[in-house]
Amino acid sequence: MCWLGMVACGVPLEEGAEDACAEVLPGDLVITEYLNDPEGTDTGREYVELHNPLQVPVSLESMTLYAARSDGSQEKGFFFAEPLSVSPGDYLVLGDVREGPVPAHVDLSYGEALGALGNTSGRLGVRCGERVIDEVPLTAPAKSGAARGYDGRLVPDSAGNDDPARWCDGAASVDAGASRGSPGAANAPCAPTEGASEPNGSKETCVPVGSQVPRDVKRPRAGELVITELMANPLGDDTVGEWVEVLATVPVDLNGLTLGTDTTGTKVQGPNCLSLPAGGYAVLARRMEAVLNGGLPMPVATFNVDLRNTGGVVQVRSGDLLVDAVAHGAAEEGVATQVSVGKANASGNDSAEAWCRASETYGSRGNLGTPGRANRDCASGEGGGPEGGASEGGRDAGGVTPDAGRGGGTDAGSPDGGTRDAGGLDGGIRDAGATDGGARDAGSPVPTCIDRVTGIPRPVRLPEVGSLVLTEFMADPSAVADSVGEWVEVLATREVDLNGVTLMNEGGANTLLDATLCLSLKAGARGVLARSAETALNGGLPSVLATFSFNLSNATGNHSLRLALGSRMLDVITWTSAATSGVSWQVSPMSSDPQRNDAPGSFCLAPASARYGLGDRGTPGLENRACAP
Repeated sequence: MCWLGMVACGVPLEEGAEDACAEVLPGDLVITEYLNDPEGTDTGREYVELHNPLQVPVSLESMTLYAARSDGSQEKGFFFAEPLSVSPGDYLVLGDVREGPVPAHVDLSYGEALGALGNTSGRLGVRCGERVIDEVPLTAPAKSGAARGYDGRLVPDSAGNDDPARWCDGAASVDAGASRGSPGAANAPCAPTEGASEPNGSKETCVPVGSQVPRDVKRPRAGELVITELMANPLGDDTVGEWVEVLATVPVDLNGLTLGTDTTGTKVQGPNCLSLPAGGYAVLARRMEAVLNGGLPMPVATFNVDLRNTGGVVQVRSGDLLVDAVAHGAAEEGVATQVSVGKANASGNDSAEAWCRASETYGSRGNLGTPGRANRDCASGEGGGPEGGASEGGRDAGGVTPDAGRGGGTDAGSPDGGTRDAGGLDGGIRDAGATDGGARDAGSPVPTCIDRVTGIPRPVRLPEVGSLVLTEFMADPSAVADSVGEWVEVLATREVDLNGVTLMNEGGANTLLDATLCLSLKAGARGVLARSAETALNGGLPSVLATFSFNLSNATGNHSLRLALGSRMLDVITWTSAATSGVSWQVSPMSSDPQRNDAPGSFCLAPASARYGLGDRGTPGLENRACAP
């Protein structure tokens, strides 16, 4: 079925057809809601909601709405061949309507072009040619019939909506008997997390076993619940036999925690308190039934996220707070990987050497592991290869632990070669130059980090001069305090890791960006460095790559930000103007390189149309807007 001349083919009809949308930037359209698991039959009832956050119309002509599996395979698309615009601040609902009239809550049908959206995982996006305007991961609702919506407390933006933790099930009804959601309208706020107070002053509660009186849930803080063992590739069917073991270091409840990978997760739920004493173990599994899960001891709860056999990240979250995360390598069939009994704590399981293959049999299928009980001592033999972790507090959304306290090896207060006149923002942010010389001695070993995708240690991709560019910073947020809401954006001109890079200011304060996992940026990607990685504190920033510990000055004076690798200066910007409350300073898109971002007029205030999180102006993690002439 085609509507208004639209073509359900997923590709432009002719070369150059994407020219009509060439001016649309990433973030000009944002996916804010989708219904991927209607109650009953999915066919003909799913929908996708697009939002225009700008103050000008955005044309969809020559764009493609697409859906695919999580790995990008089996993509299907719907191509907009005719002019169609989304008004400023408005919503457009596209529906899977294959016969009969279009329902009142759907603006336009894409027919069968996208097929069936993944009920538990997948990708959903809109792009112009090969350029992605927005893409989000699909996640499962708690119950069929509920749409998934981006948190109504946050300004819709295409970087923030990458985080599944910012989505929740819809509550309002489209019409009588229809699915729960708010298509064509602003979303309701998601429920507070981490035991935060509700508007009426109440907190999340549970009922202890053997009692009828509810009490507040005891959410674990970072390091109080540790991932100690996981089975990613059991003998038989992975979808019923996978499991994860956690250990409590203090008495905690598991209610409301999210278990998953670095891209998706499942919330642990139940009316009774899912309690663990200090030193207690719990098994979370794909299925509860012993006949299906391979004979596990009774799991505390289930999850529906696939653990990658090729390696990846497993993490536990409490709302926006990362409680623990581990990176694992390729899984051996039928063998769990476990942390050594003496390393089962928040710092011990960071080391790749702390992990090894299980050697004891459990259940009825011959799988190896010790689910629900103490692990063996890995030092006794049978090492398990490159399994590693990251589990301390203060990490970013990917499970890394920036070391905010170490110095960078470069005196940020001393002048470096080629320092230019600090002329202030109105005269351009200037580059203080770069010193010659390598970042380390020729004989020094190349540092390593654990790859986020493979889970295997590899050499750090060290940046060179010109491969990292400072493109935007927020010195004076208004939505939250400066101590948690300040941030800096860096652009990678080639694929690099930020492990070992130092960020510093004009006063000599500096932070060495370091982590067990690779702080990776692909060519053309932007990374956000922030004072806090917690969304609930930092004003709703998108995923934070790493954190820094010093202040960005709000006052008039000589200020600078510098990126260095050892003694080599990678990029420097300086300014003299005072900060504008709630507004970031950004480099013009045409000046986003270490040379042109020195020119007078290359930086400007973020425009009023560019907002993120709780409403401050800026484009953290996204392409900058053009500066006004």
